[in-house]
Amino acid sequence: MGDEYERNNGELCEDLRQLIVITSDKKHRLQSLLKMTQMQTSAIEEIDLDLLSRYLEEKQRHIDAINVLDEQFTDIYEPDIKAGLADGGLKHQDPKVRELYTELKALISDVQNIIKSIHSQEVINNAKAKEIMEGLRKKIGHVQMGQRGHSAYTQTHNISEGIFIDQKK
Repeated sequence: MGDEYERNNGELCEDLRQLIVITSDKKHRLQSLLKMTQMQTSAIEEIDLDLLSRYLEEKQRHIDAINVLDEQFTDIYEPDIKAGLADGGLKHQDPKVRELYTELKALISDVQNIIKSIHSQEVINNAKAKEIMEGLRKKIGHVQMGQRGHSAYTQTHNISEGIFIDQKK
């Protein structure tokens, strides 16, 4: 039974280490996403659509990589670790397992905080973009109204003059 316990403990430690590596990589990618989201703010304010488009493409690349990391995480976490932790099995594990799990929890907490920061920055960016779009819509409306007024005054009229024939004699 001691050998089986050691083997299970070793596998659990290895799984936790892999989860820590995956979560750490996700954290770095999320930090990059946060920086790009913050840079988007200036691109929105400057109405630089080319730059904004490049940021969005780069962000999508990171999001795709994060999705792959999430799948890897789930593949390791779901089958064994989640069930073991739900049963309170961590209390009976060796100190190294508890230490790795504590490290993983801290990384996950960091990831969640970064995600919250990204979300709040995205809300700000969306509000600024909507504000700018509304301003542009109003300007376009004024231009269109001006064009209609201008065309009404500068229209060439093809009005043929009528001839009045008095039939009274």
